[in-house]
Amino acid sequence: MKNQIRLSELEWQIMQVLWEKGVLSVKEMWQKLFPDGEKAYTTIQTYMDRMVEKKLLNKQKIGMVNFYHPRVDKRTLLKLATENFVSRAFNGSFFSLAAFLVDSPNLSRQDLDRIKDLIKRKEEEV
Repeated sequence: MKNQIRLSELEWQIMQVLWEKGVLSVKEMWQKLFPDGEKAYTTIQTYMDRMVEKKLLNKQKIGMVNFYHPRVDKRTLLKLATENFVSRAFNGSFFSLAAFLVDSPNLSRQDLDRIKDLIKRKEEEV
């Protein structure tokens, strides 16, 4: 898997479900994500097969059914996606990202306190 990986919204949804459930067939994924049939079964199949090609998923055929499971753990993928985003949006500066987030009007007092605790713990590690 390359470091510049970018996932579509649907690919993130598929990964989230597989991290939670472990192993699913295309049909199970389709029923989980689109119980009212908002997207075609074949669309989900195409996405999941492409995610195998991207080395995000593994595929195992059991009988006539393909089962998929995550090849990449959540933390690793979040790390790669965050680094990619920070590189593109903030010229690689995590400080700039943090400053942007802290300046957000949606930041609650509770969030701010939790961020302070995280920083304090990190400082104690260093």
